[in-house]
Amino acid sequence: MVKKLFSGLFVSVFALAAFPAHAASISDEVNLCAEAIDAQELAVVSDYRVKFIRTTGGSAKRLSLELIPRADGEVLRAECKVRRGKVVDVALTS
Repeated sequence: MVKKLFSGLFVSVFALAAFPAHAASISDEVNLCAEAIDAQELAVVSDYRVKFIRTTGGSAKRLSLELIPRADGEVLRAECKVRRGKVVDVALTS
């Protein structure tokens, strides 16, 4: 009985400890994507607020972002493909 309690507690603590690491990697990938959009001159990212929409994929993740203008303007949608911590493809999807 005690063994089951400790193993359940261990699994719970381990799962909670792993969760923030995943959130940080998404944040890093969003920043990489924003830098790639700016570097390829698709949009001036400093004029927009970047909003994370979703991610799909496994080893090569596809991130969907919204670029919301800080002033008047049109909301842009972007998709980035990130593999091994590097952006391999970026495009605006309007």
